[in-house]
Amino acid sequence: MTESDYNNINNHPEDEYKMVKHSVRHKQKERVIRKKRKKVNRLKSISRLAVFIIVIYSIYKFFTLPGWYLPQDTFKNPSSDRIQITNNKIIPTYVLNQTMKDIKVSPFPIFMMRSKAIKKALYGLPTTKKVYVRRYGFPARIQIIMKERTPVAIIRTSLSAKPSAFFTSDNILILNKNYMKLDEYSSVLNIITTPQSLKKEINAKKFHEIEEIVKYVETYSGEKVEYFDMRVPNDVYVKIKTTSIRLGVIDSTIEERIKRIYTILPQISNIDSEIKYIDLSWDKVNYLKLKKN
Repeated sequence: MTESDYNNINNHPEDEYKMVKHSVRHKQKERVIRKKRKKVNRLKSISRLAVFIIVIYSIYKFFTLPGWYLPQDTFKNPSSDRIQITNNKIIPTYVLNQTMKDIKVSPFPIFMMRSKAIKKALYGLPTTKKVYVRRYGFPARIQIIMKERTPVAIIRTSLSAKPSAFFTSDNILILNKNYMKLDEYSSVLNIITTPQSLKKEINAKKFHEIEEIVKYVETYSGEKVEYFDMRVPNDVYVKIKTTSIRLGVIDSTIEERIKRIYTILPQISNIDSEIKYIDLSWDKVNYLKLKKN
Protein backbone atom coordinates (compact mmCIF):
# COMPACT_ATOMS: atom_id res chain seq x y z
CA MET A 1 0.00 0.00 0.00
CA THR A 2 1.37 3.37 -0.99
CA GLU A 3 1.37 6.43 1.18
CA SER A 4 -1.30 8.04 -0.96
CA ASP A 5 -3.57 5.01 -0.49
CA TYR A 6 -3.05 5.10 3.25
CA ASN A 7 -3.89 8.74 3.33
CA ASN A 8 -7.02 8.09 1.22
CA ILE A 9 -8.25 5.43 3.67
CA ASN A 10 -7.61 7.60 6.68
CA ASN A 11 -9.35 10.44 4.98
CA HIS A 12 -12.41 8.21 4.11
CA PRO A 13 -13.37 6.04 7.11
CA GLU A 14 -16.77 5.16 5.61
CA ASP A 15 -15.12 3.59 2.60
CA GLU A 16 -12.91 1.56 4.88
CA TYR A 17 -15.97 0.25 6.73
CA LYS A 18 -17.66 -0.74 3.50
CA MET A 19 -14.61 -2.63 2.31
CA VAL A 20 -14.31 -4.56 5.58
CA LYS A 21 -18.01 -5.35 5.56
CA HIS A 22 -17.79 -6.58 1.96
CA SER A 23 -14.80 -8.75 2.82
CA VAL A 24 -16.63 -10.34 5.75
CA ARG A 25 -19.67 -11.12 3.62
CA HIS A 26 -17.44 -12.62 0.95
CA LYS A 27 -15.75 -14.86 3.50
CA GLN A 28 -19.13 -15.93 4.87
CA LYS A 29 -20.37 -16.84 1.39
CA GLU A 30 -17.21 -18.86 0.78
CA ARG A 31 -17.74 -20.79 4.02
CA VAL A 32 -21.38 -21.50 3.06
CA ILE A 33 -20.29 -22.70 -0.38
CA ARG A 34 -17.59 -24.91 1.11
CA LYS A 35 -20.11 -26.45 3.51
CA LYS A 36 -22.55 -27.11 0.67
CA ARG A 37 -19.78 -28.67 -1.41
CA LYS A 38 -18.75 -30.93 1.47
CA LYS A 39 -22.37 -31.94 1.97
CA VAL A 40 -22.83 -32.64 -1.76
CA ASN A 41 -19.57 -34.60 -1.89
CA ARG A 42 -20.64 -36.60 1.14
CA LEU A 43 -24.01 -37.37 -0.46
CA LYS A 44 -22.25 -38.37 -3.69
CA SER A 45 -19.94 -40.74 -1.80
CA ILE A 46 -22.88 -42.29 0.05
CA SER A 47 -24.80 -42.62 -3.24
CA ARG A 48 -21.83 -44.27 -4.97
CA LEU A 49 -21.44 -46.72 -2.11
CA ALA A 50 -25.16 -47.50 -2.15
CA VAL A 51 -25.14 -48.03 -5.93
CA PHE A 52 -22.04 -50.23 -5.64
CA ILE A 53 -23.65 -52.37 -2.93
CA ILE A 54 -26.87 -52.67 -4.96
CA VAL A 55 -24.93 -53.68 -8.10
CA ILE A 56 -22.86 -56.28 -6.22
CA TYR A 57 -25.97 -57.66 -4.54
CA SER A 58 -27.84 -57.79 -7.87
CA ILE A 59 -24.93 -59.61 -9.53
CA TYR A 60 -24.77 -62.04 -6.62
CA LYS A 61 -28.50 -62.73 -6.79
CA PHE A 62 -28.39 -63.05 -10.59
CA PHE A 63 -25.60 -65.61 -10.57
CA THR A 64 -27.14 -67.60 -7.72
CA LEU A 65 -30.38 -68.15 -9.62
CA PRO A 66 -31.19 -71.89 -10.03
CA GLY A 67 -31.09 -71.50 -13.82
CA TRP A 68 -27.30 -71.31 -13.69
CA TYR A 69 -26.82 -74.65 -11.91
CA LEU A 70 -27.10 -78.26 -13.02
CA PRO A 71 -29.21 -80.57 -10.80
CA GLN A 72 -27.13 -82.88 -8.63
CA ASP A 73 -28.48 -85.99 -10.39
CA THR A 74 -27.73 -84.74 -13.90
CA PHE A 75 -25.22 -87.48 -14.77
CA LYS A 76 -26.89 -90.22 -12.73
CA ASN A 77 -30.26 -89.70 -14.38
CA PRO A 78 -30.12 -91.17 -17.93
CA SER A 79 -33.37 -89.47 -18.92
CA SER A 80 -32.18 -86.02 -17.87
CA ASP A 81 -33.00 -83.27 -20.33
CA ARG A 82 -29.98 -81.31 -19.07
CA ILE A 83 -27.58 -83.40 -21.20
CA GLN A 84 -27.80 -83.59 -24.97
CA ILE A 85 -25.45 -85.96 -26.80
CA THR A 86 -25.12 -85.56 -30.56
CA ASN A 87 -23.17 -87.03 -33.50
CA ASN A 88 -22.68 -90.45 -31.85
CA LYS A 89 -23.16 -92.89 -34.72
CA ILE A 90 -21.39 -95.95 -33.30
CA ILE A 91 -21.90 -95.87 -29.54
CA PRO A 92 -25.53 -95.76 -28.33
CA THR A 93 -26.49 -92.82 -26.11
CA TYR A 94 -27.30 -95.07 -23.14
CA VAL A 95 -23.70 -96.38 -23.18
CA LEU A 96 -22.36 -92.81 -23.08
CA ASN A 97 -24.71 -91.96 -20.20
CA GLN A 98 -23.54 -95.05 -18.34
CA THR A 99 -19.92 -93.96 -18.87
CA MET A 100 -20.60 -90.54 -17.27
CA LYS A 101 -22.79 -91.69 -14.36
CA ASP A 102 -20.03 -91.26 -11.73
CA ILE A 103 -19.19 -87.66 -12.67
CA LYS A 104 -19.88 -85.23 -9.84
CA VAL A 105 -21.88 -82.10 -10.67
CA SER A 106 -19.89 -78.90 -10.24
CA PRO A 107 -21.05 -76.61 -7.39
CA PHE A 108 -20.30 -73.60 -9.58
CA PRO A 109 -22.57 -71.91 -12.14
CA ILE A 110 -22.69 -73.56 -15.56
CA PHE A 111 -20.45 -70.93 -17.18
CA MET A 112 -17.72 -71.72 -14.62
CA MET A 113 -18.07 -75.49 -14.88
CA ARG A 114 -15.06 -77.33 -16.28
CA SER A 115 -15.53 -80.06 -18.86
CA LYS A 116 -12.37 -81.99 -17.94
CA ALA A 117 -14.21 -84.81 -16.11
CA ILE A 118 -16.66 -85.31 -18.99
CA LYS A 119 -13.89 -85.47 -21.58
CA LYS A 120 -11.80 -87.81 -19.44
CA ALA A 121 -14.69 -90.27 -19.13
CA LEU A 122 -15.55 -90.22 -22.85
CA TYR A 123 -11.95 -90.33 -24.06
CA GLY A 124 -11.72 -93.65 -22.23
CA LEU A 125 -13.91 -95.16 -24.96
CA PRO A 126 -11.78 -96.56 -27.81
CA THR A 127 -14.13 -95.23 -30.49
CA THR A 128 -13.87 -91.62 -29.28
CA LYS A 129 -11.64 -89.37 -31.34
CA LYS A 130 -12.73 -85.91 -30.14
CA VAL A 131 -15.21 -84.51 -27.60
CA TYR A 132 -16.67 -81.00 -27.61
CA VAL A 133 -18.69 -79.70 -24.64
CA ARG A 134 -20.96 -76.66 -24.93
CA ARG A 135 -22.59 -75.01 -21.90
CA TYR A 136 -25.90 -73.14 -21.83
CA GLY A 137 -27.85 -71.33 -19.13
CA PHE A 138 -31.51 -70.91 -18.15
CA PRO A 139 -31.97 -73.69 -17.62
CA ALA A 140 -28.40 -74.90 -17.12
CA ARG A 141 -27.61 -77.67 -19.60
CA ILE A 142 -24.72 -79.09 -21.58
CA GLN A 143 -24.40 -80.35 -25.12
CA ILE A 144 -21.81 -83.04 -25.85
CA ILE A 145 -20.71 -83.33 -29.48
CA MET A 146 -18.96 -86.61 -30.27
CA LYS A 147 -16.44 -87.15 -33.03
CA GLU A 148 -15.88 -90.89 -33.44
CA ARG A 149 -13.17 -92.85 -35.19
CA THR A 150 -14.07 -93.91 -38.72
CA PRO A 151 -14.59 -97.65 -39.36
CA VAL A 152 -12.84 -98.88 -42.51
CA ALA A 153 -13.50 -102.62 -42.15
CA ILE A 154 -16.23 -104.58 -40.37
CA ILE A 155 -15.50 -108.11 -39.17
CA ARG A 156 -18.27 -110.72 -39.18
CA THR A 157 -18.51 -114.48 -38.78
CA SER A 158 -20.80 -114.64 -41.82
CA LEU A 159 -22.34 -112.18 -44.28
CA SER A 160 -25.70 -112.29 -42.47
CA ALA A 161 -24.21 -112.13 -38.95
CA LYS A 162 -24.07 -108.99 -36.87
CA PRO A 163 -20.69 -107.22 -36.68
CA SER A 164 -18.28 -108.82 -34.22
CA ALA A 165 -15.55 -106.17 -34.46
CA PHE A 166 -14.23 -103.44 -36.71
CA PHE A 167 -11.02 -101.66 -37.62
CA THR A 168 -10.78 -97.87 -37.57
CA SER A 169 -8.90 -95.64 -40.01
CA ASP A 170 -6.07 -95.33 -37.46
CA ASN A 171 -5.67 -99.15 -37.17
CA ILE A 172 -7.50 -99.68 -33.88
CA LEU A 173 -9.42 -102.92 -33.45
CA ILE A 174 -12.74 -102.43 -31.62
CA LEU A 175 -14.20 -105.61 -30.08
CA ASN A 176 -16.75 -104.35 -27.54
CA LYS A 177 -20.25 -105.52 -28.50
CA ASN A 178 -21.79 -102.27 -27.25
CA TYR A 179 -19.94 -100.35 -29.96
CA MET A 180 -21.36 -102.20 -32.96
CA LYS A 181 -23.97 -99.69 -34.12
CA LEU A 182 -22.56 -99.66 -37.66
CA ASP A 183 -25.63 -99.24 -39.88
CA GLU A 184 -24.21 -96.11 -41.52
CA TYR A 185 -21.00 -97.93 -42.43
CA SER A 186 -22.50 -100.93 -44.23
CA SER A 187 -20.66 -100.00 -47.46
CA VAL A 188 -17.15 -100.40 -45.99
CA LEU A 189 -15.07 -103.56 -46.46
CA ASN A 190 -16.45 -106.65 -44.75
CA ILE A 191 -13.99 -109.24 -43.47
CA ILE A 192 -15.48 -112.67 -42.81
CA THR A 193 -13.63 -114.90 -40.39
CA THR A 194 -14.22 -117.49 -37.69
CA PRO A 195 -14.71 -116.62 -33.98
CA GLN A 196 -11.47 -118.46 -33.18
CA SER A 197 -9.50 -116.51 -35.77
CA LEU A 198 -11.00 -113.25 -34.52
CA LYS A 199 -9.67 -113.94 -31.03
CA LYS A 200 -6.22 -115.22 -32.01
CA GLU A 201 -5.18 -113.88 -35.41
CA ILE A 202 -6.96 -110.62 -36.20
CA ASN A 203 -4.70 -107.70 -35.31
CA ALA A 204 -3.34 -104.51 -36.86
CA LYS A 205 -0.58 -106.38 -38.72
CA LYS A 206 -3.05 -108.88 -40.21
CA PHE A 207 -5.42 -106.10 -41.21
CA HIS A 208 -2.60 -104.25 -42.97
CA GLU A 209 -1.88 -107.42 -44.97
CA ILE A 210 -5.58 -107.75 -45.92
CA GLU A 211 -5.72 -104.07 -46.82
CA GLU A 212 -2.79 -104.47 -49.24
CA ILE A 213 -4.42 -107.47 -50.95
CA VAL A 214 -7.72 -105.57 -51.29
CA LYS A 215 -5.87 -102.65 -52.92
CA TYR A 216 -4.27 -105.01 -55.45
CA VAL A 217 -7.63 -106.57 -56.32
CA GLU A 218 -9.32 -103.18 -56.73
CA THR A 219 -6.43 -101.84 -58.81
CA TYR A 220 -6.37 -104.73 -61.30
CA SER A 221 -10.12 -105.35 -61.41
CA GLY A 222 -11.23 -101.73 -61.43
CA GLU A 223 -14.01 -102.67 -59.00
CA LYS A 224 -14.57 -102.20 -55.27
CA VAL A 225 -14.10 -105.24 -53.03
CA GLU A 226 -17.33 -105.98 -51.15
CA TYR A 227 -16.00 -108.58 -48.73
CA PHE A 228 -12.89 -110.59 -47.90
CA ASP A 229 -13.63 -114.18 -46.86
CA MET A 230 -10.85 -115.76 -44.80
CA ARG A 231 -12.83 -118.37 -42.86
CA VAL A 232 -10.58 -121.01 -44.43
CA PRO A 233 -7.04 -119.60 -44.04
CA ASN A 234 -5.64 -121.57 -47.00
CA ASP A 235 -8.58 -120.84 -49.29
CA VAL A 236 -9.32 -117.11 -49.26
CA TYR A 237 -12.06 -115.51 -51.41
CA VAL A 238 -12.81 -111.89 -52.28
CA LYS A 239 -16.04 -110.58 -53.76
CA ILE A 240 -16.20 -107.76 -56.30
CA LYS A 241 -19.29 -106.48 -58.09
CA THR A 242 -18.85 -108.69 -61.17
CA THR A 243 -17.97 -111.98 -59.48
CA SER A 244 -16.12 -113.76 -56.69
CA ILE A 245 -12.39 -114.41 -56.85
CA ARG A 246 -10.66 -117.38 -55.26
CA LEU A 247 -7.19 -116.33 -54.10
CA GLY A 248 -6.30 -119.51 -52.23
CA VAL A 249 -3.22 -119.32 -50.03
CA ILE A 250 -1.83 -115.89 -49.09
CA ASP A 251 1.84 -116.25 -49.99
CA SER A 252 4.61 -114.46 -51.88
CA THR A 253 2.92 -115.13 -55.25
CA ILE A 254 -0.37 -113.47 -54.34
CA GLU A 255 0.37 -110.18 -56.13
CA GLU A 256 1.37 -111.89 -59.38
CA ARG A 257 -1.76 -114.03 -59.27
CA ILE A 258 -3.99 -111.00 -58.66
CA LYS A 259 -2.53 -109.22 -61.70
CA ARG A 260 -4.18 -111.84 -63.95
CA ILE A 261 -7.63 -110.47 -63.08
CA TYR A 262 -7.04 -107.72 -65.62
CA THR A 263 -6.99 -110.21 -68.49
CA ILE A 264 -9.68 -112.57 -67.18
CA LEU A 265 -12.54 -110.18 -66.38
CA PRO A 266 -13.19 -109.15 -70.04
CA GLN A 267 -13.74 -112.82 -70.94
CA ILE A 268 -16.64 -113.21 -68.52
CA SER A 269 -19.06 -111.28 -70.71
CA ASN A 270 -18.51 -113.81 -73.52
CA ILE A 271 -19.57 -116.79 -71.40
CA ASP A 272 -23.22 -117.80 -71.40
CA SER A 273 -23.11 -119.84 -68.19
CA GLU A 274 -23.25 -118.22 -64.77
CA ILE A 275 -19.82 -117.97 -63.17
CA LYS A 276 -19.32 -119.03 -59.56
CA TYR A 277 -15.84 -117.55 -59.16
CA ILE A 278 -12.53 -116.83 -60.86
CA ASP A 279 -9.89 -119.24 -59.57
CA LEU A 280 -6.50 -117.61 -59.04
CA SER A 281 -5.31 -120.06 -56.42
CA TRP A 282 -2.83 -121.73 -58.80
CA ASP A 283 0.53 -120.24 -59.61
CA LYS A 284 0.33 -120.18 -63.41
CA VAL A 285 -3.07 -121.65 -64.12
CA ASN A 286 -6.36 -119.78 -63.82
CA TYR A 287 -9.86 -120.83 -64.76
CA LEU A 288 -13.50 -119.87 -64.33
CA LYS A 289 -15.62 -122.00 -62.03
CA LEU A 290 -19.19 -122.22 -63.38
CA LYS A 291 -22.31 -122.65 -61.31
CA LYS A 292 -24.24 -125.87 -61.78
CA ASN A 293 -27.73 -125.61 -63.23
